[in-house]
Amino acid sequence: MTLLEIYHRRSKALERYVRRLLGNGADAADVSQEAFLRVYAAEIGGQTPVSEALLYTVARNLALSELRKRTTRATDAIPDMDVLGVIAPGANPEAQMEERQLIEAVETAMWRMAPKCLEAFQLRKLENLSHAEIGQRMSISPKTVERHITRALQLCHEVLAEHNAGGRRAAGRRGGQQS
Repeated sequence: MTLLEIYHRRSKALERYVRRLLGNGADAADVSQEAFLRVYAAEIGGQTPVSEALLYTVARNLALSELRKRTTRATDAIPDMDVLGVIAPGANPEAQMEERQLIEAVETAMWRMAPKCLEAFQLRKLENLSHAEIGQRMSISPKTVERHITRALQLCHEVLAEHNAGGRRAAGRRGGQQS
């Protein structure tokens, strides 16, 4: 079977497969097309015979690569720790208290992190090292670094959500006492 025949018969199924991996239709279409192009290039170059299995393997590898890129972008999206800075001396007391609570929440999350997770998080957010540099320093793969940083960010989000929920409950209690 030629690649064109495979494309006509399997393009929608391949796109559905990739969409399940990525959770995004637009990215799935792009990855599916890229997979077909790469297999086509291999076929023209005479490097390998074309098969559906090869096409799905290439698509899966491209999807996983896209997921790794997303993870890297996601872990880089949280601001570096120096953005928190020190509490501004001229800020109003409520802003100072809120910033102290935010710092306490991040510290709480850091206490909950496993040692390797904490080390990777600190190297990324305090020393601004890349995943590859962190991996070299810790003697682990960049993928493991991504997992550690993702887990650290999850812990930070959980603690901040707990902090925010606690603040809303406290505000609700204060509001009830004033009535």
